[in-house]
Amino acid sequence: LVVDATGRGSRTPRWLAGLGYEPPAEEKAGIAVGYATCYYRLPDDALDGDWGTLHAPTPDLPRGGALNRIEQGRWLLTLLGVGGDHPPTDPGGYVAFAKSLRFPDIHDAICSAEAIEGPLPYRFPANVRRRYERLARFPDGLLVLGDAVCSFNPIYGQGMTVAALEALALRDHLAAHPEPRARRFLRDLASLVDDPWQMAIGGDLMFPGAKGRRTGTIKVAGAYLPRLHAAATHDAALAAGFVRVSGMVDPPGTLLRPGVALRVLLHTLAGRRNRRRSDIPSW
Repeated sequence: LVVDATGRGSRTPRWLAGLGYEPPAEEKAGIAVGYATCYYRLPDDALDGDWGTLHAPTPDLPRGGALNRIEQGRWLLTLLGVGGDHPPTDPGGYVAFAKSLRFPDIHDAICSAEAIEGPLPYRFPANVRRRYERLARFPDGLLVLGDAVCSFNPIYGQGMTVAALEALALRDHLAAHPEPRARRFLRDLASLVDDPWQMAIGGDLMFPGAKGRRTGTIKVAGAYLPRLHAAATHDAALAAGFVRVSGMVDPPGTLLRPGVALRVLLHTLAGRRNRRRSDIPSW
């Protein structure tokens, strides 16, 4: 048994072609995301006692960040930008990028803090999914999993969770089939990957410069998710629900339940009323 878990740089498609097999078709969603991570020493009450804060990028402001408390007074900050709008890695530029975010709490926490290590950059050009489950022939004794099958935009934090679920699927498959059935296993992986793949590319294709096929489902998600994000800014239940879905604790459909959609609608209408009031001149 050979298991290819070599990541997004896997050479299995090339090996298959060299052995006379058809290589898998690839689906891509280009996002050109870049992020930079830095460790800071901050007091425990840097975020008024919270353990972390997350600012998601949006089409109108394709910048975001996440500041999380770790241990021993250390905090981990990741700043990110979509579509080539990447955070700089010099200390001054990094702090200025944090100041440009929609909310001030990350910048307020780090503007006079001690940086321990970093910022260290990373670039991610595109989500890639290799459709091994659609191949009519596949070598016996070879299996593929992890990023070698499907790699996701890392800002959503799904890749390691999906890889762990795939490892459990491999365990169960080998328990049931001492001689693995590659095509059946790859079909099982495909069903496991479907939801996080749709979540990742649906989130990425909201951005005008992202490259990929925008299906009707993705267009609906692109209209709904920004409204959900905006509502979650003021609604702790919506924020918790979104984090549970993005962390793959709950299925994506929970964000479309009538009660959740109603809360999003009410926040959207309230926001429109407030904007109209702000347009009325004061005398």
